[in-house]
Parts: sequence; structure tokens; C-alpha cells
Amino acid sequence: MPQHNRFRHQAYPTAPALQPQLLKLTSSVSTEPGAYAALHTRHRVREVIVVHGTFVGDDPLGISAALRSAGGGVPLIGDAMASFAKSVSDLTKHTTDDTMKDVANYSREFCEAFQRLVGQDPRVGLLEPGWSSQNHHLARADLAVRLLCYLDGLQLDPQHERVLLWGHSHAGQGFALLSNLLANDRDAVERFFEVAGDGRDEHWKQAKDILERLGGPHPLARSVLLVTFGTPVRYGWDSSGYHYLLHVSHHQPLDADHPTQGRALYPLPRREDLMQAKGGDWVQLGGIVGTDSPTMRDRKVIESYGGLFEEDLAAPDLTSAPPSIVPLKLRHLCARWKLGTRVHADGRNLLVDYEPCGRKWLGRPVEEAVLGHGVATTIDWLPAHLKLVLDWFETDRVTPLLNA
Repeated sequence: MPQHNRFRHQAYPTAPALQPQLLKLTSSVSTEPGAYAALHTRHRVREVIVVHGTFVGDDPLGISAALRSAGGGVPLIGDAMASFAKSVSDLTKHTTDDTMKDVANYSREFCEAFQRLVGQDPRVGLLEPGWSSQNHHLARADLAVRLLCYLDGLQLDPQHERVLLWGHSHAGQGFALLSNLLANDRDAVERFFEVAGDGRDEHWKQAKDILERLGGPHPLARSVLLVTFGTPVRYGWDSSGYHYLLHVSHHQPLDADHPTQGRALYPLPRREDLMQAKGGDWVQLGGIVGTDSPTMRDRKVIESYGGLFEEDLAAPDLTSAPPSIVPLKLRHLCARWKLGTRVHADGRNLLVDYEPCGRKWLGRPVEEAVLGHGVATTIDWLPAHLKLVLDWFETDRVTPLLNA
């Protein structure tokens, strides 16, 4: 997307600014400690922030948030409810990590492996406190606000240091919103915070104050490197809100005439094609506009954010959609699913066909896990992903800030 994006949504299908690249990826790369130290020594990355996607956070269904809200303003039970809500969040995240481990979920073991591969620098860690992972606009907006506060608190030297955000699935939507916040178009950003309303957590006020004081683009934008894995095509990016943007998507070309187009999710593919990830990451293709699951407690705010983010999104051609007796929202979703939009409008798109590494998950190759969506977060593929990212930093001349 251009500068001054003002939170505009990407179109379906997209018109990518750069030609997407089709690649075959093997896991047979170096796994030696420090093998990818160039992330710091050449590209001056001081921090790597790893961010998980939807439904694997500490409050995916909004239960803890509802408990905190129920106890708010009630002196006798408020503290007890807040404590109980925290215990529910902790248990939820622990259960998710114990069940999923590194499949469609960034684990602490993943970060430890990342740290070994890059050496002592940069510092690698999960975003903490993390985001709820709920599947709606407000949750992703909250992620963007948290990231802004986190980045501002790092006190990076924009001339000499960089930060790398490494995100899976809808974490990329938080990155997109972050780029619009860092670009800091004052009218658009003020509307963003007006929609949220008062009474949000402290980090919302902090982020608003940071951007108001600046009055223009945040200097940190020149230091931000963004890498997404399996992020559905949704929110638009503001190119003045980051230094470099790279998308990695699991993809198997099925149409020689349109090799970068994803396979249509409408009509519904065969079950075996879904389970075997024929075509690549089905979740990335499926998680487009129209697939959110808003919570009742914040429904009005979520709908208002939909109005902001989707204000200029064109309605799809309904010629090949389901019949008119089907609800219009579902007809729109099916019409967009039929397009198979895989690539993002902005940034570098890498469409990766994975050669099996030999690991199994629930009896299937890990490359097929979670409909092709789970491979991106696995420790098995981390070295290859690191090499891929560093190779494209060189190809696209993401030169160091010092001694460039």
C-alpha cells in the first residue's frame, strides 16, 4: 500500500507492488549455533519480537476479559475477579502451549532455538505481555497498540539499530495496523483511538500520548523490519510505517497460467485436499474479511473498527456466489474465497513449497499440519526460514545502517 494509507484495507484480488517469488524450500541448511549471526552483525537487528497468531494466546474466547469486566468497579469482588481472570488466562496459555507446542504456535522452545541460531545478539523473545489472540478487529488493534508501546520503550537508536517483528497468521494484521500507527497520519490515528473509546487498558492511553506528542511519523519506523508467515490478505500497510516488509506463505501452484494464485475455497475443496494441504496453507487463504468471530461484550466497538478498516473495500462480484437466498455477508465471503487471493499488495511475497523434513504431527507430515498453516512456526523449519529471510535481506538490499 502507499504512504498515507490511513488504515485502508487491501483489495481482492491484490495488485502486488513487487512480483511474487515462487520457491522450493528444504530444511537441509546449517543448524550450527550462531549460523545466522548476520541478523545482528550485518543488519544491526537489536531485538527480535516473536508474535503468535489467532486462538493460541491467553484469552482466545474473551473469557478472561469478561471476568475482569464483570468485577470492574466492584470493590469487594473486583480484585478477586481480576485474580481469577489471570489464573484462567495462565491456564489457557499453558494448555495451548502444552497441546500445540511449536505447531501453529510460537513456543518458548522456538525462541530458545532462534537465540542459539543467531548467537548472543539480537535478543529474541515472545511479545510480553502478549495479546489475547481473539479473532476480531479490536483484538488486532490491541496487538498493534501493545507493539507500539513495546517498541517505544526499547529506546532504539533509529540511525544505528533495528528491530525485527516475526509474526504468524493474524499477528501480521497487528503489524499492518502498527505500520499505520507509526506513519501517524493525525486524522486517521485520532479516528482509530476514538473508535476504541475510553476505558481501555493503560497501554492505549500511552500509545495515544506517544503519537500525539510526535505529531507525525514515529522515528522508529525507519528501524522496523517486518516478516509475516501465513498472514491472510486483509488490512493495508503504510509504507512510511516500516523499513522492510516480507511475507512468507506456504503455497503449491495448481494453475500453470496463474502460478501465484491460491486455490479457491469456494466451492469447498475435497476433504483430502484440505487435510493434505494440497495447494499450501488453506487457513491463510480462508482467513480473509468476513471470517471474524466478535465477542458480544465489544461488538459495537468491533463493528466500528470494521467500518474504519473496510470503509473503502469494494464489494465483490456476486456472479458466481451462492444464490440470493444465502445471507449477503456469506455471499460476499464466498465470492472472495473464489478468487484465491494469496499475495499481499505491499512488501515482498515469497510463495514457498516445502519439501518434507520427515517430522510427523498427528500421523501426518508436519508440512500438512493444521491445513498447511502449522509448518511456519515449527522449530524444524526455523533454520531454513532464517536463511530465507537473510537471503532476501541481501537480495532486496536491506543494507546495514552502519557502514552501508
